[in-house]
Amino acid sequence: MYKKYAEEAMDLVKTIEADGARLPGSDEEKAAAKKLVAEIDSRTGLKARTESFVYAPEASIGAINKLGWVAALLLIPYYMGAEILALVGYVAIMVFVVTQIVIYTGIWDFCFKKAKSDNIITELPPAKGDAEYTVYLGAHYDSSWCWKLAAKNPNTAIVKTAYGIIGAVAMIVMSLIAIINRFGVFEEPEVVSVITYVLPVAFIPGFFFVSHYLTQDKAEASPGAMDNLSGIALNLMVMKYFKEHPEEMPEGMKLVNIGFAAEESGLKGSSAYVKRHKAEFDKDNMYVLNVDSISDPGYFAAVKGDPWQFTRFDRGLIDMMKEAIGETGEKVNEIVNPAGGCDSTPFCKAGIKTVTFAAQKPTISDYYHTFNDVSDRLSTEVFEKGFQVILNTVKKIAASRKAQKPAAEFAASEIVAGHGNEAASEVAAAEVVSAADTEIAPAVAPETSASEEE
Repeated sequence: MYKKYAEEAMDLVKTIEADGARLPGSDEEKAAAKKLVAEIDSRTGLKARTESFVYAPEASIGAINKLGWVAALLLIPYYMGAEILALVGYVAIMVFVVTQIVIYTGIWDFCFKKAKSDNIITELPPAKGDAEYTVYLGAHYDSSWCWKLAAKNPNTAIVKTAYGIIGAVAMIVMSLIAIINRFGVFEEPEVVSVITYVLPVAFIPGFFFVSHYLTQDKAEASPGAMDNLSGIALNLMVMKYFKEHPEEMPEGMKLVNIGFAAEESGLKGSSAYVKRHKAEFDKDNMYVLNVDSISDPGYFAAVKGDPWQFTRFDRGLIDMMKEAIGETGEKVNEIVNPAGGCDSTPFCKAGIKTVTFAAQKPTISDYYHTFNDVSDRLSTEVFEKGFQVILNTVKKIAASRKAQKPAAEFAASEIVAGHGNEAASEVAAAEVVSAADTEIAPAVAPETSASEEE
């Protein structure tokens, strides 16, 4: 039924993919933005606009390999007797990991080189009348650095990475012990000295693994066909569908399609959009459907939150999306994002109803964030079902709002009726008081006359 839109989505993926990886802040990402604007115009007749923002592209995931090298180099001052310097360095590494890579705080962005990227915004107004609410379709168009450990062997990538992290934590402990041992606290300081001298050597392989976790080499970077040209293309096709079928465009709905840049740098594009437009948001009449990595049959899922970012997405939208997934015949999954974050999170933190749609096996693989993320492993059958999920979720939002209208109108009428009854009661009370005054007046009059006679 939607095959032609799925095929065109695949064609768009291949068109953008042909120019290679689109690392955050790179010239290739900027070129892709311009190309997407032209593709939106030629494929839908709609005019897209861009919004620029400045950020630090390598201040999050892009710094992981550098942390491995820093961890290894800190062994030099450690073995030269400057354990305090080593301690400070290893603590700084772990603080950076938690605040920049696990939780996207951005507090250390000022330490990194800045770049400029562009979000791409396309709007489709209601088929008729004014907009009563807005549905946003979001997806990111940048691609990731190549995770070399995953590309080489996804089964050992997590173990090797954990080895390096544990090594950094252990070196904090080793440095503390070495410092304390200088004060003769331990009963056998010579034994402690041997342990703190020999044991750190065991952590060197872990630091090596982390230093090779990813590479900044553009030639090896991910083409990002699944993650996330798939979302970009499907969202655009949903917008095109409604433009070509205005009779199916929900009444009073404005549709906004946003191509986010720099998602791989810690959700920088979506965060920039939210920051710029937060004052304009109508939280009661705004819904955000984020689409990320539509690839694997059997893994269609409504993502209910980003635990690392402390966000939980809207339960109503999650249930609508699950229902839409079930209508395609796919297995219905409800998952949390296993690591990192997605572009729903900045909207969620702003109090906006949102959910993310994904169709990717939620484990590390040799095609996630590697040079193997190419369009050849994608299928139009999966795209067609993905298109249907997005389209039907949009329609379910409209149906939900329509179902809520009678209840809201009834409540409003009750309030009006209540005010009417109150007004009638006030009139009646006024009449009673007036009558009472009339009855009391004769009794008061004689007293007044008596006073006058006196």
